[in-house]
Amino acid sequence: PEAAMPPAEMGVARRYEEYSKKEISFLESELKDWFLQRRFAMERNMSIKKALDDNNFMGLSMANSSVPDAQMAMWSDLVQGKPELSDSLSTNARQMKSEMYTKMFKDASDLDHPCRIPGSEYLQCVQSNVKDASKTRQMKCVSLFSTFDACRKGVLQQQSHALENAMVKQDIADRRAKALFERRSILLDAKTA
Repeated sequence: PEAAMPPAEMGVARRYEEYSKKEISFLESELKDWFLQRRFAMERNMSIKKALDDNNFMGLSMANSSVPDAQMAMWSDLVQGKPELSDSLSTNARQMKSEMYTKMFKDASDLDHPCRIPGSEYLQCVQSNVKDASKTRQMKCVSLFSTFDACRKGVLQQQSHALENAMVKQDIADRRAKALFERRSILLDAKTA
């Protein structure tokens, strides 16, 4: 027969057991919240990506391989290159290409976008000087392009910082969940011992 615990120790053991049950319940609740938040974020991001891909959006990273090459090249010029018109094109072709740049840019940026005005001004300058040679047009529009380019770089930097901050927050939440899971395991092991 087992030796009976003294009443004082039995009270402490019972209180510890009750405390452990509550802590395990709390830990499991926190882990469920973490899991649901991660799952919801993943499903949300995947559905947004699918909607964007289905509509040929490629974003600043240009990560949509289903976009036609011509549009991809023009988008690349708008996002990270320099929208320019080659002298080898006819005047009508240069006019058409400048209109395509302008339409693509205006369709991709809403009125509140910080680069809407500088980008529109630069593209308007290109379009207004479509009959000029490339070097002449570049000289006329260089200051407008510099402003537009600085704005684009600022937006890319903002996005980079936002991504970095989101990754740090996610890492903190994941590390917290790992610590909660380990604490839960310790409590469950102590309960069965």
